[in-house]
Amino acid sequence: MNDFKQQYARWDDFLKIWPSSRLSTMTLDEYSQAGSKDSFTYWIESHLDEMGSIWGGSSFKFGVFSRKDTEDKTSDTKLSYSDTHGWYSSLGETAQEAFEKVRSYVVQVADLAARGDVRGIEAFDHLGEAFKWKIAFHYQDRHAPVIVDIFKRAPLAVFVGSTASQSMATLQTATLSKRPADLGILEFGWQVWEAWSQKNLAIWKLSHGNPPNFTDAERQQYLDGHLAVMHRDTNAPGPGAQQKGKQGKDFSEEPVGALFYLCHGNSPQLIGQFTSEAMPCTKGDGWLQRSYRVLKPAQRSDRYTANSKGWSPQGNSTFWQVGAHDLPEFETTLLKPYFATDLAELAALAGEPIEAASLSNGKTQTPTPVHTSATITASKPVAPCVNRIYYGPPGTGKTYTLTRLLKRDYEQQAKSISTEEWRNQLIAEKIAVLKWWEGAAAALYDLGGKAKVADIAEHRFIQAITAANGSNRNVRQTLWRTLQNHTVDESSTVKMKKRLSPAVFDKSAESVWQFAGDWQEACADLIALVDHLKQGQQDTDAVQRYSFVTFHQSYGYEEFVEGLRPVLTGDAESGEVAYEIRPGVFKELCRKARQAPDQRFAMVIDEINRGNISKIFGELITLIEADKRDSLDGSAPSTEVTLAYSGEKFSVPANVDIIGTMNTADRSLALLDTALRRRFEFVPLMPDTRAEKDPAVQDSAPLAGLVVTTDTGVIDIRLLLQRMNERIEALYDRDHGIGHAYLTALAVLDDGPLRFELLAATFRNRIVPLLEEYFFEDWRKIRLVLADNQKSDTAIQFIHESVDHEQDLSALFGNDHGLDSYATKRRYLVQESAFSQPQAYIQIYQAPA
Repeated sequence: MNDFKQQYARWDDFLKIWPSSRLSTMTLDEYSQAGSKDSFTYWIESHLDEMGSIWGGSSFKFGVFSRKDTEDKTSDTKLSYSDTHGWYSSLGETAQEAFEKVRSYVVQVADLAARGDVRGIEAFDHLGEAFKWKIAFHYQDRHAPVIVDIFKRAPLAVFVGSTASQSMATLQTATLSKRPADLGILEFGWQVWEAWSQKNLAIWKLSHGNPPNFTDAERQQYLDGHLAVMHRDTNAPGPGAQQKGKQGKDFSEEPVGALFYLCHGNSPQLIGQFTSEAMPCTKGDGWLQRSYRVLKPAQRSDRYTANSKGWSPQGNSTFWQVGAHDLPEFETTLLKPYFATDLAELAALAGEPIEAASLSNGKTQTPTPVHTSATITASKPVAPCVNRIYYGPPGTGKTYTLTRLLKRDYEQQAKSISTEEWRNQLIAEKIAVLKWWEGAAAALYDLGGKAKVADIAEHRFIQAITAANGSNRNVRQTLWRTLQNHTVDESSTVKMKKRLSPAVFDKSAESVWQFAGDWQEACADLIALVDHLKQGQQDTDAVQRYSFVTFHQSYGYEEFVEGLRPVLTGDAESGEVAYEIRPGVFKELCRKARQAPDQRFAMVIDEINRGNISKIFGELITLIEADKRDSLDGSAPSTEVTLAYSGEKFSVPANVDIIGTMNTADRSLALLDTALRRRFEFVPLMPDTRAEKDPAVQDSAPLAGLVVTTDTGVIDIRLLLQRMNERIEALYDRDHGIGHAYLTALAVLDDGPLRFELLAATFRNRIVPLLEEYFFEDWRKIRLVLADNQKSDTAIQFIHESVDHEQDLSALFGNDHGLDSYATKRRYLVQESAFSQPQAYIQIYQAPA
């Protein structure tokens, strides 16, 4: 994932070097100087390129620039040149004169940005659009941003469901209105760009025109045969020799896997994907045909009238690409109304790029159905789920109780389950999370090292990976692409240019795949995993059916449910990174639970009250209710939602319990998220100061009989803690007690000096600091809890209050200080010596005689 911390730091560095106050006084060389990496324009274009790129195009976008080349160039009415600079002629007769105007423009844009005046920036037409918005982005108030770091209108239009014909200001405002309040502007901009990346498709319009070009019978014939037909000499509209035969050339050269929509005249028919190269057609000399598979038939075929652009059905073209700038309009005016789909779904339907060789030697293909493993159902009705939160003050054994519960109900030795259950569990945990190339290698190894794609696709390993990655993927097509990407360079049968590491596969002339190269080294872990599966379960193995997470302020939906994660698309040294949707810990646990419906699974959430519940659970907050769960009996779930990133249908299985812990000292139970309170049962775990053990409750009364014997008396630990908590409850509330776990460690040591030393250290380092936190250093109340106010001997007071308050004030401020001794704060001192006095502890619960 992007290193946003580093990007924010780079942004800060820019503002330190180029604060807005410096802009009005910068020189021409500071603005632009060939070879310099410190100039303003170099910073804007290069150093800050990860925060909205404006790379490309002419240097004239800066208005005036320092020239690298020494070639003589002639000035004209538009462009002017000197030996050292180039500039727009309209800005002045000299580079310096042009710069002074540009400098004033930069200052004005920065000022408009600082004021958040988006409309003013839009109206300011003295700088190029991308350049001025880039400047404005970096000089805006980062804590109240009005501009996202994308300076092309198409990505913004796609994100807000509009068209790129709207102004940049309108699109920026609409986009920022969708930014979550707790999401930084760079993180949000990355999300907007990722949404665009998923929809930024290369898609063509193909027209089988009206008679006499195509008769109705011909069009139907080609439609039935899944054939795209076009003449190779079809010109592109417009003058110029370069347009001659261009559309026919584009049609024949577009690679297999390219997307297009077919129209008959002005009527949309279908969206297809080429599955063969161009070849001669029986329609006549010069005519070409290509087979395709149908991705989406048209839902309506009435006349399209929204526009007459080259890519539209009524545009004057035969084979024309939809430009990136027009993709938003293409989606809103054609894809959605005529095909009931959008760019994101179309990208999913298209799947991975494909090669002609992978589709039966170019013969006409229909879409390969996605293979999903059969639904596994429970052998008996699944018991109602448990949604429970253990709550209480710190040190009351919440985590300890949870650990025992997990060991008892959600963990078992492998020897106690069947071999098949063990294998299913291992496949769900170890195989399903593999990358596609790893899954293909594992399946190929399990199949003996040689297999066809069809056999690999049917293997249980691939089925598990498919189920884990969702069902909107063409499995065979994905395998073909994966195998070819990871083929050794010396292969004579695979022609794909792009190769990824590791290269471990090769294909025979009969399309049988096998291992090649250093596959044993690259696949060593996979070989060991498959061999382990073949050998069967081991008695020492323990099967854990739970996942453990701790919520905190920055924990989010992406970690819990699903989100985007970076993956290397090339060699590690090349640093090529792409992003893919990965399941979060809860979604992954639900997947495992579906594979073993007769077993119970637990999602354990420590410190559940520390997280932003609505941010973490998202749409799943409804699904965790008992009556909204998937019963796992083969019937449709009572409630399911479409996940935000993957678009998958998702429900929570009934055999998943959600168990949390909550420290009430961190946040009151009354302030807990209302949505969470309604969906969970709450079990209190309070300080246990019972005098006698309960035979029916393991580990009850942990402090019963626990004493510390000293030369001056015996300290009753149970009474000590009980009395302190009674006082805390009276002064604060029961949620801020001191847990018995703070003192149970005393029982481990033999009674005597060592136990007393541990008691003193516990009070000094843990209990007194905890009381400071509870009472916000209100020392008077801390003294009350420790009974220091009742101890006549000041030497055994943990917190000593100064008795000479008036004298202290005089010593500090002089005799004529005029201060009210009752209104000024008393002075307190933590007496280190008291911690080594046994009577200091005894008199907490026992009044002096």
